[in-house]
Amino acid sequence: MGLREEKQARQRALIIENAIALFRERGFDAVRIREIAEACAISDATFFNYFGTKDALLREWAELELDTSLVLGTRRAGAGGLRRVVGQWAAEWARRIGGEPELMAEAWSRMRFGDLGVGTDSARGRLSRTDSLEALVAEAQRVGNIRSDLEPRLLAQLIRNCLAGSVSSWLAEPEGERAQTLQNRLVQGAGVLLDGFRKRNERVPAPRASQKPNSSPSDS
Repeated sequence: MGLREEKQARQRALIIENAIALFRERGFDAVRIREIAEACAISDATFFNYFGTKDALLREWAELELDTSLVLGTRRAGAGGLRRVVGQWAAEWARRIGGEPELMAEAWSRMRFGDLGVGTDSARGRLSRTDSLEALVAEAQRVGNIRSDLEPRLLAQLIRNCLAGSVSSWLAEPEGERAQTLQNRLVQGAGVLLDGFRKRNERVPAPRASQKPNSSPSDS
């Protein structure tokens, strides 16, 4: 990365950091783009060089939170397989969402699932990155833990969309009507999907009963 690209990456990160701080303090709708620009000591025009809308900025922050959760979940899973990684990822993501559910709900209500994990490398200051989930799926295929007749990128995208859809639906439900904790919802949904990744003719164990929100998490 050259000096120019590094400077642009720092500027993009600063815009996200300052914007999210304002959103947390006053709410997403109450913050204007001009106020974000002023907090970053840049012009409105410079802001638009990095982000077309506030929505785009919020979506990128949410995806960065998702990716950070995956990194931490992978680290905590150690040498565990793909299912354990996803379980740890779900636990970390649920913890982060639980810390600021209102802002997360704003973000995930605006998310376009087809963009998850894809990135827009041409966007100013956005770093090109390797998809670590795709690498995990490819390794699981290599050692024979899951089916290998489909591209790792497709399977990784399915996992992301499954978890993102579970988060969006959970956040949209009235708090008193949620039948599961978010972590259990994520683990159960991903588990059903991963069962479909199994090698042909491999026997699938019966799913566990779901837990109520006040129950202890079954997979952490």
